[in-house]
Amino acid sequence: MIDPHLALPDLPFDDPPADPARAAASVRPADGAATSLGRAFDILGLFSLASPLVRVEDVIARLGYTRSTAYRYVRELCDAGLLTQRSGGSYSLGPRVVELERLLELTDPLYRAARAVLPSVRRDDRQLLVQELYRDDQVMCIYKEGPDELEHAGQRLTIKRARGLPFPLFRGAGSLVLLAWLSPPRMRQAYLSGIAHIAQAGLGHDWQQFRRALAAVRRRGYAVSRGQLAPVVVGIAVPILLPEDRRVIGSLALVTPSASMPLEQELEHVAQLREASERIAREYANAVRQ
Repeated sequence: MIDPHLALPDLPFDDPPADPARAAASVRPADGAATSLGRAFDILGLFSLASPLVRVEDVIARLGYTRSTAYRYVRELCDAGLLTQRSGGSYSLGPRVVELERLLELTDPLYRAARAVLPSVRRDDRQLLVQELYRDDQVMCIYKEGPDELEHAGQRLTIKRARGLPFPLFRGAGSLVLLAWLSPPRMRQAYLSGIAHIAQAGLGHDWQQFRRALAAVRRRGYAVSRGQLAPVVVGIAVPILLPEDRRVIGSLALVTPSASMPLEQELEHVAQLREASERIAREYANAVRQ
């Protein structure tokens, strides 16, 4: 029996959350070539739900900076409003972050397009997520429509999704359709940076197998994942493609208890998602032209 108070993890599958500091460091040049701006911004990657406060000692220990360098970068981030000093020598994210988030909500064309379309297709038995590739190794949820709790067999499942949550690149229906519509150079770059994760996700043990797996997703036009998050949860996703050049700008994913999406109704849900994704793409195109 499913625990009615079961809380599923924030990430959509069983991959552990990436260490933000390590992820940031992995795309930086060697110490001698790293820019001061990039090294300062790596400090922002130390913040998480588990670490809402950061001390200079944390910066030194996790990023390997000297004490004087760590203090200089922290001071510069505070001057920019990106950090705020708290008691006991600790720092939190600053008011400029809140200001920028509000600005994104008002101006980001994909967020605005999703907000214009998805409330009209909302249902209480599912979540709708719009995701986009925001680095070469991670996918970000930028908009969610639907309840945090979904009902299954008379019990409530808590499935935590929210704007700003990162998703693994090689797991989850929403991530797979983004991968499948990448340009060949970006697809190759994704492969080279995630060979071990690709094999673990069952997407192949070499470049040719990986490419064939994504080509199959592209031919089908959507991706499905059943039982990877939990035995009773299914995810299905389609790409959001611009009407003019068919360039992928994001993915639209549906998350629901498996009882709400039997196999024989899969294509019906795909058609609904595809229609919504086309509306989002048109809204996006209109927004960027204004």
